[in-house]
Amino acid sequence: MAQYAWGDTTLGRIPLRETFGATEAGADDRTLDLDGQESYPPLTRAQVIARHDGINALVTGQLVQATFTDKPERNGYYTVKAASSTYTEYRNEAVTADWKVTLERVGSDSETDLQSRLTGAVRLNDFSLTGERWHAPAIGHYGYYTGATNPTTMTRTGADGTITVYRGVPANISPRWGCDPTSYQSGRVRVTTTGSQEVYGVDVPLSATGWSLTNGLVNITPSASATFDVQAYTGGAYRSKLWNTSVAGSGSSIAAFDKATLLRNDPEMVIVRLIESLNPGRATLDLTLRRGSRFVEGYLQVGTSATLAVYRSSLETNTSAAASGYVTATADDSDGNVFACGSARAFTAHPNGGIIKSSATSMDFWIGAVASQTTLNSNPTFETDTSGWTATNATLTRSNAQAKYGSWSGLLTSTAGASPRAEAAKATVTAGSSYRASGWLYAPSAIASGVAVNINWYDGSNVYISTSSNNTTPASGAWFFMDVSFTAPVNAASAGILFTMNGTPGAGVLLYGDDIRLRAATPSGDAATDLRNMYIGAMPEAVYGVRR
Repeated sequence: MAQYAWGDTTLGRIPLRETFGATEAGADDRTLDLDGQESYPPLTRAQVIARHDGINALVTGQLVQATFTDKPERNGYYTVKAASSTYTEYRNEAVTADWKVTLERVGSDSETDLQSRLTGAVRLNDFSLTGERWHAPAIGHYGYYTGATNPTTMTRTGADGTITVYRGVPANISPRWGCDPTSYQSGRVRVTTTGSQEVYGVDVPLSATGWSLTNGLVNITPSASATFDVQAYTGGAYRSKLWNTSVAGSGSSIAAFDKATLLRNDPEMVIVRLIESLNPGRATLDLTLRRGSRFVEGYLQVGTSATLAVYRSSLETNTSAAASGYVTATADDSDGNVFACGSARAFTAHPNGGIIKSSATSMDFWIGAVASQTTLNSNPTFETDTSGWTATNATLTRSNAQAKYGSWSGLLTSTAGASPRAEAAKATVTAGSSYRASGWLYAPSAIASGVAVNINWYDGSNVYISTSSNNTTPASGAWFFMDVSFTAPVNAASAGILFTMNGTPGAGVLLYGDDIRLRAATPSGDAATDLRNMYIGAMPEAVYGVRR
């Protein structure tokens, strides 16, 4: 909100003080002339400079939304005809930016469609993949139209709210959609520089160490202990994964880049270019982030052949599907997420989790996460107590003798009878929906009858219906991960996740459980293979305003 009771004007992403006048002209060109002044004080010096640079970064013909506090009738979509700003520094006293903008009106929200022109083709790849053509308009859009063939939809919840992703967008179609101008920037991709100041254009300074790139689902920043930090937004917060980039194999990762610049900076797509000096030569890394995406795209280049790599900064047990174009963590991390990365071209899997290309001058890659769904049962890790769990034919105690995450786990000790088990309190489910049962188990000694992480299903009267089982015979003395999805049966209204010993093992048999979770299954579109196919089929987007 502007200070001193002034209203706000927003042009694209640029917040400005709303001035008294807005000069309009009709006839052939319906223009809108705006001018005003930004100053420090009351703004910070960095804010004034950012707004000055942002005005001067506006491009002739660029589509922008304009919104006003005191003149909301002028809200709408415009193209830029002219823009200028005069910067004045009153040393040790004040800073001003006197700006002027001439816009040509496209129309109000009620008369304007936004057309997303998805250009290009699917990425050439070595895995015979056709890719998935997908698109994510602004949060708050409406009336998404692709002609006679409708795409499917999924939603992703990020820091900005819930964004809709359209999947299987028909080929050779430019989707049309409507959006209130006040909502157009919701869910946008943004880049910030030192002090978390958003950068509004491309021809503006960008700190090599103080930048961040985010779309509300993925956040990428430089890291003091790795090349960069790729964070996935799940469970109401960003979850961190450190990654290294190298042009010398695993022996020497790039600690920090020398310079950063912007190749593109639009609400739907941002490309950051990073430069690192070599001796001789240089390395260039382009990072691309799209609106609605669960992954960041990278393109690493050098002048002469080298061993190029991007990999987890510390070992995380992983499964290589390099023959299919990706690598993914074997099991959930402590946040319930699973990293995933890959390339469109053949590569060798890195032991830490990542990709390597030898004798290469370029390497494309993507990094993302299979995002965890909300845990439905309470107390999955037993870090404080065993509340919310009930033991049958066994005792359940909290133990720090073994722990997969944190310092504690739940220790199940069989007494007598069949299937010694610990079951979590019932959680509400929907019949016919898919649910994921996962958890880590540790058997100090062999359990010949096997163990399981199962789901018990109950009807609306809490009457037991059936059990969905996930059984294995574990190796002793090591943690192992169990993970499977089941469909809730007809009439199911609630469910309880449990970890159990099969058969009748007798008294005194031990089984540790940790991170035992019941969740809605990973939605179609967020699995590692889905992310890979979305990377292959990612289309550059340009947005235009057209009359309905």
